[in-house]
Amino acid sequence: MKVPTLLGLIWLILTPMQILAEVPLAVEIISAKSATVVHEIKVVGAVEAKDSFPAAFRRGGQIDYLDAEVGRQLSAGEVIARIDATNISAALDAARANLNAAEAAWVQAEQARTRMDTLLARGVGTQAQYDEAQQAFLAAQASRDQARAMLETAEQALDDTEIRAEEDVTVIEKYVDLGEIVSAGAPVATLALKGKKQAVFLAPDAAGLSKILNHEVELDPGGTEAPFPSTITEVLPVLTSTGTVEIHADIPEEMSMHIPIGTSISGRSTIEVDQRIVLPWSALTADSKGPAVWVVDPATSTVSLKSVRVGSYNDKTVELTEGLVEGDLVVGAGSQMLFDGRPVVAGETMQ
Repeated sequence: MKVPTLLGLIWLILTPMQILAEVPLAVEIISAKSATVVHEIKVVGAVEAKDSFPAAFRRGGQIDYLDAEVGRQLSAGEVIARIDATNISAALDAARANLNAAEAAWVQAEQARTRMDTLLARGVGTQAQYDEAQQAFLAAQASRDQARAMLETAEQALDDTEIRAEEDVTVIEKYVDLGEIVSAGAPVATLALKGKKQAVFLAPDAAGLSKILNHEVELDPGGTEAPFPSTITEVLPVLTSTGTVEIHADIPEEMSMHIPIGTSISGRSTIEVDQRIVLPWSALTADSKGPAVWVVDPATSTVSLKSVRVGSYNDKTVELTEGLVEGDLVVGAGSQMLFDGRPVVAGETMQ
C-alpha cells in the first residue's frame, strides 16, 4: 500500500506545476521597433592654443635675458630670450674691420688697374704691367667679397643669439631659467599665436563618435562667461594613452580674448547613431551567454529566451544592436515568472 501512497503524493506535488505551466501568465508584451537613436554627449576639457610652436636658439650658449613667463603676451618683434653674445660681438667687430680693410685694398687695386689701362692705351705701359694690375684687382675683389660674406655670417650669428616674436604671441610653456646653458635647437618656451584658441576634450570611445565631426557643440567656460555655440573641428582617429578620443572645437576669436589658456570648459552636443531596437529596462534579463530577452511566439503565445547584444543604455531604456528584428514580440514587465515554453497573455501591450 505504500507504493500507491507515494505515487499519489508525487501527483499532488506535480499537479500545481502542470496547471501553472498551462495557465497563461499576464505580462507586458512589447512590439519591437527600430529607431534612430540620438545620443547627447557631455564632455569636460580645457582651453588650449590652436596654433602653438616651440621657440629655440639656432646656436647654444648661456641665457642672459629671458622674458618668457607663462601667460606673458608679447608683441611682434619683442625679444623673448637672448644668450651671451660677448664673443660673437667681438667676432662681428673683427669682421667689420676686415671688410673695411678689404674694401680699401679693392679701391687701390681698381685705381692701379685703371692707371695701367690708361698708360697702355697711350703706349707708355706694357701688357704685362696691365695683366699684373688686373690680377691684383681680381684678388682684391675676391678678398672683399669674402670679407662681406664673413660679415654677413657674423651678423647672422649675432641675430641667432636672440629669439624674437615674429607675431603677437602668448607664452604657454617655459622650459629654462635665466643663466642656464642651452644647446642649439633645444626649446626655450612654447608660444601660441594670439587670439587662436580651441577647446580640447577627451571623450570615452563609443560607437558613432566620429559622426560628431562638424556638428554644433555648446561650449561653457563657466564663471561669468555665458555658454556659446561652436563647431567640432576634429575627432582624432587614434586613441590616446588613456583609451579616450581627443575632440577639438574652435573658440570664436571674439570669445577667446576673455578665456585664458588652461581654463576648464565643458561641451555638449548630440549625435545620431545607427538604427537600434529600444526597449525598457524591464525587458532585459540574462542567460548563460550574457544579456537576453523573453521573445513571444505569436503562433503559440509561448516564450523563449533569446540572446541579444546591448549597444548602450541609460536608467530607463536599453538599446540593442543584435538579436532582435522589428516586429518581434518581447516581454517587458512580468518576466520574473517566465520559463521556456510558458504561455503568456498580454496584460499590457506597448507599440
